[in-house]
Amino acid sequence: MVLSGNVPDTYFNNKVIRISQGKTLAINPGDKVYCSQRLSTKPYYSLLIKPRLLQRIAEEMDFYNEIRFSELQNPFSGNLFWMMKNYEQEYDRKDRLPLLLDSLEIQIAALLLREFKTNIKSHDLCPDCESYVRLAAEYMRAYLSSNITIEDICNEIHVSPYHFIRMFRQRTGIPPHRYLLNIRIEKAKELLTCGDYAVAETATLCGFLSASHFSATFKKYTGCSPLDYKTNKKPAFYQNIDV
Repeated sequence: MVLSGNVPDTYFNNKVIRISQGKTLAINPGDKVYCSQRLSTKPYYSLLIKPRLLQRIAEEMDFYNEIRFSELQNPFSGNLFWMMKNYEQEYDRKDRLPLLLDSLEIQIAALLLREFKTNIKSHDLCPDCESYVRLAAEYMRAYLSSNITIEDICNEIHVSPYHFIRMFRQRTGIPPHRYLLNIRIEKAKELLTCGDYAVAETATLCGFLSASHFSATFKKYTGCSPLDYKTNKKPAFYQNIDV
């Protein structure tokens, strides 16, 4: 998972690609990936899952061919992020339990197959405006933790960006990027209110690539900083956002 920081140009199967921040790389067996230069980076998560495990899970989804991920860069949900964090925390324990690690690995593998594009056939979408907008909104809510783009959304619901942006604005009254930002701000308010997450953790879980960008955006749209909101120091001009 590439959460933040500069990522050097990378060779993927001998072709140069640019890796986006806030995405997860899904690499199939036999794929070759290496960086074009040495560069100090922030920590990232890397997990090797045995193909046999993916195949067993795929068979429970009534798919019996060899699993192949069809997209290199994928958005990830908050569920997947925290599942990876739980795996890391358990692995780092001196009294770690192999059975618990196996269970977490199975859950991670299942989420990968559910969330990432693979050669498992998906159901056709209903080609009407309301369905497209509804599916787009569901996708934004599911992947608000990741650095999703208009292209990601359109690839998911199979519609052109031009048509999607015009259609979405007609139905909701606001452009897609503003709708996504509203969702992220509302989720941030929820996480800050519960008190279990620091400002930096909230920024990551809500899809902001840095705590500073999150703080500036949050204050711009709500009238107070995330820390003030977390400690219940909202100013008199505090504003809510309708999603």
